[in-house]
Amino acid sequence: MTAYDPIADWYADQARGGSLKQFLDHLAHGLLEMAGDVSGKRVLDAGCGEGHVARLFARHGADVVGVDVSPRLLHLARTHEDQDRYAIEFIEVDLAEGLPSHRQSFDVATANMVLEDCENLMGVLAAIADALEPDGRLLLSLNNPYALAARGKVDDYFSSGALTQTFGTEQARYEVPFYYRSFEDLMTAFRQQGFLLSSLAEVRPNSDDPHLPDDPVPKIMLLELVRCAR
Repeated sequence: MTAYDPIADWYADQARGGSLKQFLDHLAHGLLEMAGDVSGKRVLDAGCGEGHVARLFARHGADVVGVDVSPRLLHLARTHEDQDRYAIEFIEVDLAEGLPSHRQSFDVATANMVLEDCENLMGVLAAIADALEPDGRLLLSLNNPYALAARGKVDDYFSSGALTQTFGTEQARYEVPFYYRSFEDLMTAFRQQGFLLSSLAEVRPNSDDPHLPDDPVPKIMLLELVRCAR
């Protein structure tokens, strides 16, 4: 999202060595474990941001294309010190408008804490589905909607809609749009775009990471979806 442009440098700093690094590392490795052997696989990293997941998959032998709508985050991804080693292709595109240049080009797609940034979820899912080969897999991480309700982040579990997500510290706080959806609404959207749920893993609390608190309901879930032939 272009909403991330004003905080792109701060976000990249946090993702690479700050308060978000452990959290994003944990989720990225969870997606990689769910993917299995990606050596030689063609991988689309949807909403790649500063390239965290793209670099991890490339280090394990995948041929990665990262797409994002934020010019500043893409600049930071392209100028990362590892970029020359892995030659990841980074493309500026709004996935809600499609990715016609890469139809049925990928074995796997990833979306790490991305779909809740997307106002037009159906458009983004349609673009990812179109970019995947039949039986291709979409691996994603999301906030558990039940946990959002249990923690008081939403007033009504059944009311999907726009919220505000706050990043930062007491000294610097940044707000970006956040689109909450119930689990039923998510599953309906996946199914309508030709995805079926293959597996789900709940990310367990980690006392060393404030982003994974010891809550009664797991905060984050990892989903594996399979694109069915249409």
